[in-house]
Amino acid sequence: MDKTRCAGGIVLGDRGTLALVRTNKGAGWTFPKGHIDEGESDEEAARREIMEETGLTDLELIDDLGHYERFRIGPNGTDDDTSELKDIHLYLFAAQPNTALVPTMEIAEAEWVALPRIITTLTHPKDKAWFTTVFERVRHAIQRD
Repeated sequence: MDKTRCAGGIVLGDRGTLALVRTNKGAGWTFPKGHIDEGESDEEAARREIMEETGLTDLELIDDLGHYERFRIGPNGTDDDTSELKDIHLYLFAAQPNTALVPTMEIAEAEWVALPRIITTLTHPKDKAWFTTVFERVRHAIQRD
């Protein structure tokens, strides 16, 4: 099994919303993220992946939210525990005010989701569990404005 490094972010929008994406592969809702290219820093990869999946640029870095691991999501929505274990590094960013999400590349949908709905909207149990560990940091960042 391959162990890969990925990076992405929780992106704050207007009025306490966060950016979520759903891929064309039917893997469900998640934060924008993807594999780190050779020579990229984790933050550079996070910014690139967010731009590729949502169209968002000119992001303000707020916090480094750390890492968690989970298996790649298989075609039927369950863990593919035979091909890839992902080490996912996420950052907290703020988008510019009144910015629309423009899904691109392999993304079927991108949506601004209100903070109270994030746990019920995220699809993967590991994404949900990890998000609960950073929830207060995200909530605090939303309240800073």
